[in-house]
Amino acid sequence: MFGFLQSSVVFVLSLGALVGSIWALVDAAKYSNSAYVAAGKQTKTIWLAILAVATLIAFISVPPPIGRGGGIIGFLGIISIGAVIVYFVEVRVKVAPHHRPGSGPKGGTW
Repeated sequence: MFGFLQSSVVFVLSLGALVGSIWALVDAAKYSNSAYVAAGKQTKTIWLAILAVATLIAFISVPPPIGRGGGIIGFLGIISIGAVIVYFVEVRVKVAPHHRPGSGPKGGTW
């Protein structure tokens, strides 16, 4: 009984990490490189690479019944969660004020 509860918690945490990392990756892509530079953070390319690796680790870590990983609670999983948290707590907060609507990848507004 407790084994099922533990594996369920790991499964939910792993799915949450995957969703959060995908959200961070998509969010990071919408800001221009100049917004990252103006905020004094690394370039957009570096942050996209960091978040892409975090997303890949989260994807590989998803345990059964969806995936075959052991869960996000491993060493690399914790590092990937840390990268996503740093993006949302520090980088996104500093980059967002420098963002101009319409300057993202699509180059236009509605």
